[in-house]
Amino acid sequence: MNEPRTFIHTRAAQMALQSIDRIVEEEIIGVVIAPPGCGKSECISYWRQKHGQKIRHVWIEADVLTSPRPILNALVGVLGIHSGHNMAETKGLIEQALAANPLPIFFDETDLLTVRALELLRSIWDQVSALRRMNGDRAFPLALFGAPRLAKMLDRDDLERLHRRIFHVASLPTLAREELRKFLSTKWPDYSVEDEALEDFLALSRGSFGWVNNIMRVATRLAARNGRTITLRTLKATRKHLIGLPEEE
Repeated sequence: MNEPRTFIHTRAAQMALQSIDRIVEEEIIGVVIAPPGCGKSECISYWRQKHGQKIRHVWIEADVLTSPRPILNALVGVLGIHSGHNMAETKGLIEQALAANPLPIFFDETDLLTVRALELLRSIWDQVSALRRMNGDRAFPLALFGAPRLAKMLDRDDLERLHRRIFHVASLPTLAREELRKFLSTKWPDYSVEDEALEDFLALSRGSFGWVNNIMRVATRLAARNGRTITLRTLKATRKHLIGLPEEE
């Protein structure tokens, strides 16, 4: 997304940034949830650009290979400490370092983590809280960003201890109609969208920046033959070129 000034004024961005501020200020575990393509990663990037030079922090983007060991390695690197002889010793050194300097840790794509990895984060947070004599009320800022399936994961019985330590949850809204209109006019100023097509465009994109970009990649090519105006007919033709769009009613 190359229009941070437009994006940052959306309801989703404001909620995400307010969530980060609270998590950082209160040194708690917080969860921010939104469907893919709705700007979670952009919010983290914006916060890091704005505050990263002044607030030392850790950012980790999870993937299907992010197990406890890569997490420990990433924390060791950012904290500037030496690894222990084994994972348990390394974990203890990380906890001591975070207790001395409780810097914020951001996890993106948290829904890709395993239960074991999530329990590792919970255990580190608990131990830091104990070392700081905070009695579980605070430890260090831990922001977990993820897709909606993260909320279902956290309801698992084997993650109950983590669930009970989450003191802030935000579910980000998708794009509203006028937010979509502004985004389209900012990123594609040479194209217009007919009013009667805007509602269909919103439904087609699921209110996701990612889907808006994909749709416009095709629609602008089709609309170039029609005075650069995107109509209902343009959107209907666009469906044929993309996989995963909602079914027509």
